[in-house]
Amino acid sequence: MRTKYLFGIMGCMALFLGACNDSEGDLLEPKVYFENKEMTIDVEDDATEMSFDLTSRLSTANSSEVNVSYSIADASVVDDYNKKYKTECQYFNPEDVELSSATSIIPTGRLYAESVKLKIKNLDVLEEGKPFILPVRVKSSIATLPGTSMVYFFINKPLKITKVASFSSNYVHVRFPEGTFFKSFTYEALIYPTSLYGNNTVMGTEGVMIFRIGDPTGGTPAECLEAAGRQKYNTKQPLQTGRWYHVALTYDQPSGKTNIYINGEVAASSEWAIEGFAPNDDVGFNIGKIANFPWGERPFRGYMSEVRLWSVARTRNQLQQNMLTVDPKSEGLELYYKFNGSEVQEGGTIKDTTGKITGETGGLSIMSLDVPVEIK
Repeated sequence: MRTKYLFGIMGCMALFLGACNDSEGDLLEPKVYFENKEMTIDVEDDATEMSFDLTSRLSTANSSEVNVSYSIADASVVDDYNKKYKTECQYFNPEDVELSSATSIIPTGRLYAESVKLKIKNLDVLEEGKPFILPVRVKSSIATLPGTSMVYFFINKPLKITKVASFSSNYVHVRFPEGTFFKSFTYEALIYPTSLYGNNTVMGTEGVMIFRIGDPTGGTPAECLEAAGRQKYNTKQPLQTGRWYHVALTYDQPSGKTNIYINGEVAASSEWAIEGFAPNDDVGFNIGKIANFPWGERPFRGYMSEVRLWSVARTRNQLQQNMLTVDPKSEGLELYYKFNGSEVQEGGTIKDTTGKITGETGGLSIMSLDVPVEIK
């Protein structure tokens, strides 16, 4: 069992802003609040339960004792959070939570409440790779500071990816249903380049909407991500060989905004005035190599996992929270190759995890890793 302390930092400016609409008298009145609104908990493999010291505080010391109480907020709080921030977090089961006491006091003249032990249990059966939120609310015998009476515990049991696809001259060619057209879209994948020179195809439709690393003859350094085809722009941040990255390309058609992400952070942006693209155009949609392309097959050399195509522009939060896995039934998920050996290969084909698509493969091999995928 491990114990962590829930103390945060909330400066005087935040306190001032939170109360800027109050009267001068209200500003001077003590108010109860959580210093930290968020706390991230990564659950270790062998952990069955974890404990934390939960405490709230006053904005200014009070001349008498202050009573505070804690409770687990209901699932609607997580629903509201997901809608506001466009995330897909699950509500942590309150039956797996224990408070050593539901009440505490802030002694006269003190700022901090006496700590209460919060224990989360049954972590050994927590589903890997899914983000959970445990919202805890504080109430008091005096007023709480608006916007700071809730703390969100983000609980995650990291998924371990130990099998991936090896690419060098391998590829997957995908044919979508006739007439498929994506207005908004997202490409994303986990990639581990072992060498970088020339054009290195991650995925897409060559000449239309391709996501790759490098195009030296076209002005993009061999180590930089590029969106190319009928539109073109690239990152300035070079990738390195011998390490894992989560990379993504998004396009939101209504706004025209497009972003390239590296490990969940925007690495380059542009604006396009296009209606979208048809993935079956030209030589069609490919992963890892443009097989039989007359101007060079442009292979990716290295390993890939979690290759996805969406018909929506995924947000930064969504990309960050779902790098290692995603629900195959997620809205807008059009193509999903986990490349972990779970997808059936036979007769030169491979069926994707959504069950919608069967791609042609040029001898794709799945290999086991000595060290699980890690995004740094």
